This record gives sequence, structure tokens and C-alpha cells, in this order.
Amino acid sequence: MEKLYAFKTKLAILLITVVMILGGVMPAGADNHKSNESRYQAELDQLFSTLSESKTLEEANATVTNIWQIWRTDTEDSVNIQMMRRGIGFMEQGDYINAEAMFTRIINRDSSFMEAWNKRATIRFMRGDLEGSVDDINEVLKREPRHFGALSGLGMINIQRGDLQSALQNYQDILAINPLSPDANSLILEIKLKLRGDPA
Repeated sequence: MEKLYAFKTKLAILLITVVMILGGVMPAGADNHKSNESRYQAELDQLFSTLSESKTLEEANATVTNIWQIWRTDTEDSVNIQMMRRGIGFMEQGDYINAEAMFTRIINRDSSFMEAWNKRATIRFMRGDLEGSVDDINEVLKREPRHFGALSGLGMINIQRGDLQSALQNYQDILAINPLSPDANSLILEIKLKLRGDPA
């Protein structure tokens, strides 16, 4: 029982960390028929290439920060960026109802703004709406299969559902994108132990 509690506690800490990252606490802020391809696609491709080849955690983290910065501002509409900042502010205050409403407004204005889907997925998870969160995560991954934040969220949902095999695949997918991800490496080890029936 103590081992299970420790595992769940670690997941809770990871969730808080991910929410802070998705919410923009950590450093890197239209219409419905726009292309899903980012205006910064070439730059993102280069960053993901750098990330996959990073030799140190510091280098990887710096690249991750740059990727998040692009995702949070990848819209041609300055109003969307302002609304994104307001939504993040609501997240940081723990006002999940207004945060979800704000991200929904952004999605309704511009469904190609991928990070609005991702932020709403996070909020829905925090509010216990797992199905809604998965729906939004799928929208994110449809636009960017390399979105390690969305994959991490999906992994946490699968763990909460008891689907450890799917969670394992989610975190392995993250490692294919960012081999030095500490959270993915740690959780893969713990999930493998649980799948083998090891109580450690």
C-alpha cells in the first residue's frame, strides 16, 4: 500500500509540474479554416531535430523552452495571444472555470491555434473531465504529433484509468522526441515495474 501511495504521489507531483509548464509558469504567451501547419514549421522542425540530438539535459531544456514559446504564440491574431495570456492567468490562479471558457473562446475564434486546445485539455483534466481532455489532446496531436506536453497528459490520463500499457507507449513516444526527458524516463521505469507486478 505504501508503495502504491508513493507511486501516486509522484504522479501528482508530475501533474503539478506539467500544469505549471503548460500554464506558462516556467519560462519558455481568425477563422476556423486556417491550415493546421504552423507558420514556424521550419523552425520547429529544426528545434525538434536539435532536441532529439541533445547531449545534455540543459541543452534539451533550452530547446524545449523555445518550442513552448512558439506554441504559445503561434497565431496571427494578437487578440488570441492576449486571450491566451488571460487564460494562463486564470490557470495560475486556480480559476479553472474561467480558464476553460477563455480557451474555448480562442478555439472558436481560431481552431488552428493548437496551444488553445492543449491548454483546455489540461484544464479539463484538472476538472476531472477525462473524456473532454482526451478529445482535446487528440486535436493537439492531429496538428502536432510531436507535442510532448499532450502526450504526457495522455499518459497521465491512461495511468489514472489503469491502462498502464497505453501509458507506457505514451511515455516511450515522448522519449522518441526528447530522449533526455527526466519525467518520461522515470515513469517508464516505474510503469514497467508495475506491469511486471513488482511492488517496488
